[in-house]
Amino acid sequence: MKPKANHRQPNLFVEVLKGLAANKLTLALLVVIFASSLSVVQVTHFARQELIEQDQLLQERDELDLEWRYLLVEEEFYSQHARIEEIATMQLEMKRPTSQDEQVIVLP
Repeated sequence: MKPKANHRQPNLFVEVLKGLAANKLTLALLVVIFASSLSVVQVTHFARQELIEQDQLLQERDELDLEWRYLLVEEEFYSQHARIEEIATMQLEMKRPTSQDEQVIVLP
């Protein structure tokens, strides 16, 4: 059987706490450094979230702009006078009224 050592090794964590308790300024600075590091991490996280959201909104804006351009081209195509007149005469069998087809209504 081995003989037990009479001296006990100091606990490092307890020694560090005793040293910090002895020097209040060091403890205060340590707390401030820890709080500021946490705030830097939090602000960086929020900034990255906002950047991701901005990128998504810019992409959505570009998609909507492209869709708007397609709609303008489609509107231009469907609003051409010659096309409307062709559809009116061919499909709907419409014709321009003559002076004999016109009737004038006089209101009292």
